[in-house]
Amino acid sequence: MDVPGAVRSGAVCTSWNAAYAAFRRLRAPSPRQPPCLLYASDSLAPGAAALHCVATGATLRIPFPRAPLARRPLLGSGHGWVVTADEASNLHLVNPVTGAQAALLPVTALHNVKMGTDERGGPAYTVYDEPGPNSKPPIILEIGRAHEYLYHRVVLSTSPSASRACVVVLLHMPMGKISFTKLGDDRWTLFSPCEGTGLPWKCFYKDAMYSDVDGLFYLLLINASIVSLDLNGSSPVARMILDNVSGTGTRAKYLVQTPAGDFLQAWRLKDYVDSPTPVDIPQEYMDEEEGQDPYVELNTVDIEIYKVDLHGQKLELMKGLPDYALFLGFNASMCLPIKDFDGLKANCVYITDDSPEYVNLLKYNRREVGIWSMAEQSMSKLVDVAPVLCPWLNWPSPIWIKPSFL
Repeated sequence: MDVPGAVRSGAVCTSWNAAYAAFRRLRAPSPRQPPCLLYASDSLAPGAAALHCVATGATLRIPFPRAPLARRPLLGSGHGWVVTADEASNLHLVNPVTGAQAALLPVTALHNVKMGTDERGGPAYTVYDEPGPNSKPPIILEIGRAHEYLYHRVVLSTSPSASRACVVVLLHMPMGKISFTKLGDDRWTLFSPCEGTGLPWKCFYKDAMYSDVDGLFYLLLINASIVSLDLNGSSPVARMILDNVSGTGTRAKYLVQTPAGDFLQAWRLKDYVDSPTPVDIPQEYMDEEEGQDPYVELNTVDIEIYKVDLHGQKLELMKGLPDYALFLGFNASMCLPIKDFDGLKANCVYITDDSPEYVNLLKYNRREVGIWSMAEQSMSKLVDVAPVLCPWLNWPSPIWIKPSFL
């Protein structure tokens, strides 16, 4: 059974509820879970969250733990857990199905972030650049909004239920910074580019992933180069495995591994368009935030998929993925065989918004959630699942997860 179906089974009758409770108590895994869209839905209940299974079309209401999802930005997901930021921009890991939580180290545990004051003397975070003669002045970030500028990607090696076996890699500002920690550590460890580490100096990273095949993390650079990152030993080791990629442009880039172990890169081109129907933006938000436009939307206009040829040190443009479906966004990118998931569309890319500028600065504008057909080179919408039109097109930006009880 998929996770939403298993949860519903507990409401059938007393005996089924007992079976469901035993299943949960035994912490039995639920293999081959189809991806679900996690989104905030006040239409279901104030502060409620919902999971929509794209394979079955089922929607499950879930009570988001601690704080309503509408006030918790979603910054990453993996192994059935999501990464959120609290009112102080500290990171937390949450399993939205079970309600289990794990707090990551505070933002001030990063090597370049300290508690300071803003121009009015109020509390704020001070983010420092590298020391040296050419270092830039520190950046002052409002505590409640630091997550909008500080965090780029958050990647998990395994479920946080595995405790210290779970390694968290964080891509953060300033450009090119990589820090990591294990659950239970007392600090974030900076892995900074320098001689001998194998990391390119001051290069922006677009995406990161963890491979269950070899136990390594992989980093995707803005120029489409790939770096492997081994955090299994006493000291981190990086190695450039794909370099000198030309003609990469400025598209959003994602790194994903197929079930066979091959690496793919997805390049996503977005463009701002004018919507025929404006959104309602509260006047106080219009007054506080410059550049608000109720008509603007950021839409995907093209997606290209490349197979990574590590032996030939090149990228091969693919015409399609006839046996697979991709899931892209703030989530850990997924490539899933459609034969294992009835209801998934072949040769398609399921996408959500993940542009920090659009997501965080235009919070009341519509989010993009849809299915890009590689064959037709066009976008289609997900089927509406609630009485309110497109209930997931609000803030925070929805995210793909593979639900888990672990």
